[in-house]
Amino acid sequence: MKRLFKWIAVALILIVLAILCWLLTLWQRWPAAAAWVLFLSILAGALLTRYLWRKARAWRTRSLEAEPVEKARAAERHPVTLQRQWKAATTLLKHSQLRRFRHPLQVLPWFMLLGRPGTGKSALLAQSGLAAPLDLPHEINDGKAPVDWWYFDKAVILDISGQFVQPEASQDTRTAWNKMLDLLGRDRDRAGLNGLVLTVSAQTLLSEDGGGIVDEGRLIRTRIEQLIRLFDRRFPVYVLVTQIDSLYGMEAWSHLLTPEVLDQAMGHVVDEPENGRDVRDVIDIALGRVSSRLKTMQLTMLLQHPDADPALLMFPTELTRLAGPLKRYVYHALGDSSYLESPILRGVFFASAVQKGNTRSGPPDQQEIALQEAAHDTVKRGVFVRDLFNRVLPADRNLNRPVAVTSPWRRLNRHLGLFTWWLCVAAALGYLGVSVVYWQHTLDDLRQRYPATMAMNSALPHNMRTLIAQRDAIYWLESRNAQWASRVLAFQHQLFSVEEDAKSQYVNDFGKYILPTLDKAIQQSTTAERMASHPDGLVNAIQVEVRRANLLQARLRGASDEALMAMPPIPTPPLRLLYPSLDSDTVSRFNDLFLSQLAWSSDVQQQNARLLRLQERLRQLAAQSATLDWVIPWANAQPDLTGVTLDDFWQGSLRPDNLPEVAAAYTLEGQQRIRAFLVEMRNSMPNDIAFDKKLAAFRHEYAQKRLQAWQDFAGHFSQGERILAGQGEWQSTIDRLPHDDNPYLRLARRLLNEFADTPDDLRPGWLRVLPQWLEIRQRAHQQTIVRVPGLVSDVGGMILRGTAQKGALDQTRSQLVSRLDAIRLYQEYQAAMTQAMNSVVISQAQATKVAADFHGFDSQQSGQSSLQTAYARLMSLRSLLGYNRSDEQLTWGLMAGPLQLVIRYADQQASCFLQSTWQDRVIAPSRWTLNQAERADKLYGDNGLLWTFLSGPIKPFIQRNETGWQVVDTLGQSVPFTADFLPFINRALIRQVDLKAGKIELRQKQQQAVLAQQQKKQRWQTAAAESAEKLAELNTSVNALKAKSYPVALTGLPTDVNSDARAKVVGTLLTMQCTNATLRLNNLNFAVMQSVLWSQQQCGQVTLQIRLPAFTLTRSYPGPQGFVSFLRDFQGGARRFTSADFPADKSRMAAVGLTQITVRYRIAGQETLLQDAAQLTQAERDIQSAQRLQQQAQQALATLNKPTTSEILPPLDALPGLSMMSVPERIGQCWRGDIRLARENGGIGQLMSELVAKQVTDRP
Repeated sequence: MKRLFKWIAVALILIVLAILCWLLTLWQRWPAAAAWVLFLSILAGALLTRYLWRKARAWRTRSLEAEPVEKARAAERHPVTLQRQWKAATTLLKHSQLRRFRHPLQVLPWFMLLGRPGTGKSALLAQSGLAAPLDLPHEINDGKAPVDWWYFDKAVILDISGQFVQPEASQDTRTAWNKMLDLLGRDRDRAGLNGLVLTVSAQTLLSEDGGGIVDEGRLIRTRIEQLIRLFDRRFPVYVLVTQIDSLYGMEAWSHLLTPEVLDQAMGHVVDEPENGRDVRDVIDIALGRVSSRLKTMQLTMLLQHPDADPALLMFPTELTRLAGPLKRYVYHALGDSSYLESPILRGVFFASAVQKGNTRSGPPDQQEIALQEAAHDTVKRGVFVRDLFNRVLPADRNLNRPVAVTSPWRRLNRHLGLFTWWLCVAAALGYLGVSVVYWQHTLDDLRQRYPATMAMNSALPHNMRTLIAQRDAIYWLESRNAQWASRVLAFQHQLFSVEEDAKSQYVNDFGKYILPTLDKAIQQSTTAERMASHPDGLVNAIQVEVRRANLLQARLRGASDEALMAMPPIPTPPLRLLYPSLDSDTVSRFNDLFLSQLAWSSDVQQQNARLLRLQERLRQLAAQSATLDWVIPWANAQPDLTGVTLDDFWQGSLRPDNLPEVAAAYTLEGQQRIRAFLVEMRNSMPNDIAFDKKLAAFRHEYAQKRLQAWQDFAGHFSQGERILAGQGEWQSTIDRLPHDDNPYLRLARRLLNEFADTPDDLRPGWLRVLPQWLEIRQRAHQQTIVRVPGLVSDVGGMILRGTAQKGALDQTRSQLVSRLDAIRLYQEYQAAMTQAMNSVVISQAQATKVAADFHGFDSQQSGQSSLQTAYARLMSLRSLLGYNRSDEQLTWGLMAGPLQLVIRYADQQASCFLQSTWQDRVIAPSRWTLNQAERADKLYGDNGLLWTFLSGPIKPFIQRNETGWQVVDTLGQSVPFTADFLPFINRALIRQVDLKAGKIELRQKQQQAVLAQQQKKQRWQTAAAESAEKLAELNTSVNALKAKSYPVALTGLPTDVNSDARAKVVGTLLTMQCTNATLRLNNLNFAVMQSVLWSQQQCGQVTLQIRLPAFTLTRSYPGPQGFVSFLRDFQGGARRFTSADFPADKSRMAAVGLTQITVRYRIAGQETLLQDAAQLTQAERDIQSAQRLQQQAQQALATLNKPTTSEILPPLDALPGLSMMSVPERIGQCWRGDIRLARENGGIGQLMSELVAKQVTDRP
């Protein structure tokens, strides 16, 4: 997972680097290929840096390794350092004739012998019988070095010291091993290691226990893994069992073999299919095949040598004793592992270099029966060695295989130098390619930007557009050439020559086609006829010519391009008037065109001649105007100059008309701009006496006008209240008053800043008072510990100077005391103001109290009004300082401005509070009245709501005199009421009298109405009594008739139908339900009779059914008098029915042709019943009539008992003049509409003078 994150991080870094290179290419407008070149260059630089760092670190490691670390361990260090020996060995190879083929270090295969000490590696190589054409000096290759180098004809053998495979090896040995791997990876980075020969002694296999062999195998496996990872290749590994002469019978065997056979390799080469097997199975196969071969040769040798040593028969058996230990060794050294790469076991071989004799047969535990060879002198002879190093190993030089998991980064590191070189070559080619593409794109872009046609003509718009395009293209090319990319890329000088040629062409075209048209336009605009219709032509011409002359003069004096760009440009508005045929965009580029012509022109003589012509023309233009008053409109017309308005000081949202302001020409910036322009004009016309006189006169007159403009603005500064919309903006302004950003203080500081350079003797009185006011305010706001030393410091100089003059010291002391008193008074003024401001912003009620205290202030009760106290302290301060001159009133008006603002805010809040009180105490209660008369009485009566309100909270703000009610005016301030409020309360006095007269008249009318009402009541009471008596009699009669019973006899006769009917009546059924009996007369067309005793209280509905064969017709007589209705229907004894009597069965009757049905009954005893029924009906009608009369009487009496106002009082029109009276809904303005200014700022100064005259002083 860590490795995955590492590769993800590398990929992200490369992606970010590529994006940055791409963005830089877009920003610099390089070709797209430049991004790849830049990316590869950075990557090559990083890899080269890494490569050099690795080289430096390796050199440092080698240096440290070469140095003695510890003298006490000197015996453990190798006599010959690894670095020295390796360098000598590789140098020997490099200087050999192997150079004829290719790199000497890569021509021959390299094999490494690795085994513990005592395995006979060096003896095998020495007794191999192979020639070594090259040999290291003995002091370097003395057998004690870490590596012994053997240069054979077909291979280079590296005999590694056995200490590298000892588990108990020291740290120096492990360091030397790692260093050797570093050196091997450096010199064999391409070919790598061709093979590894693991040597293990047969004596070690047979004599040691399994633990030693296992440890050795594991350590060797670690070394193999390091070698594999060094090159990311798996190489063939050969297991060489040495010292097989220790096996019994081996010497006897070797004595019978020919030298050619002894030079061969004895062992087994593993084929490719066997590589996937377990290494232990490979050992079994190898020993089995070698043993089988030996046994075959054994028979041949016995046949050829019958007298051979019997030990010959034991050698194959002795060889098989190596199987167990050898498999354990090979398993731990070359076995498969899930964590390590699997080595390629190429072969197992057996060899001997020295024969000593005296060997025993069998294992050590059977030595008592073992056979022993005869001892002899040591014989050094290579047995089965030569072909192993001369034929077998070189033949496998190309058997390297890639590892299962390859590290691209490690593979890249091995070829870092080559990769870096190729990257550098690619970067160089890319540099040249990018340079070509870059300049090609530059030329293509320049061709697109440059005018399509360079031909100039008499058309000024065409010429200007052509020159603009030409200039833009040149500047683009100049900026392109100034980029660092242009400086580092190739082929730079060619484009610089293109740039110079384009500039020269531009200068010639501008001087030939543009400047003459400008001179002609200026001459035409300053003629008498032209100036008569366009008086600003002279101003425009002077502006253009002055700027041209100054720019040209500065260029001749050596001004740089940046300095010319910083100078005042040729103004665009005059050029628009001089060139009416040009559009505004083209005219706005004229100054840029002119500056470019100056910057790129090298003809000094021509520029001097143009300057002389411009100066002469300027003198002529200046002589056409007697004064310089035209400068002021010119300054006001400058787009970057703005005047001073009330919005600069007041933070409001309203924009009323006719507000005071200071023109831009009279501001400090306008003054500086005018001075600068006049200086420009003066510099452009040297030694012009007439102009100097006009300049002096203008400066004096301008100073007076500027002072007057600011004086007028300050005098009307309080009109800034007109831009404050509503209570929120007023309160925001009130909150700013104690701080430095209040409008009046900002204006004072602005005035001092505007006239800071004006001498004191030229300042008016109001401007001389301002510094002292600000100083007193500053001292008053300081802490005592800071204020007193400041005052002493200010007055100290006056005291020192006063000691030199007689009486001056007393005057200075008096000034100091006066200054302290002034600060005290201002602090008291500010405290009273703070108290008032904190109170008015709390609520409308609190603001109303402050306003009431101010307007109801009594001079005999001083101290109850904070606003009056503030006024008194301000007046005392003015009296103390002695500023009572008329020209000083303006400053005192500004000082009283915050006080005026607070008073007007309190008055406005008071108007809101009074309006709310008016709604709650007057308007709302007056609406809960029955009629207008009651409302008028509630409003204008003796204790009416209006008079209660006038004697309540509004009392301090209005007063009554002989003419009526008026608003209280206190020091020029009053609460703003609506226009119809005072007329209303004045008219209310008259209406009060009218109301009293109306009440007398209403009382008389009310008495008459009461008398008439009593008479009506008497009449209705009589009618109600008579109706009740009549109802009682009628109810008695009705009840008697309803309770009476009548015997009636009914005889049913046959029923007839029309003659053409197709159906006959089957029968009729007459039913009536009574409580005592039921009438059911069923007539089947023959006479049938039945008697019934009928009573209205006992009998109900009567039903007559006429039955026909297919259907039945039904007629009902509902109600208690249904039987009466039946009798009346059959009063003649018969009743003829038609289809109209049965609408529901009309279609059925038509279907059978039935149009008439005649039903007959003979009735006896019905006369009395019908007479009483008629009498009962009449009685019920009389009852209803009497009930209606009784109800009318009751309603009339109820109405008379509760009389309404409209019945007692006359309508509103009956009261004289009262119908014309309307109560105003609003009485207070309460921030509605424009706030009316009580007085202008000049009036404030006058008010201050009035207060001084009245001697309003502080009374503690």
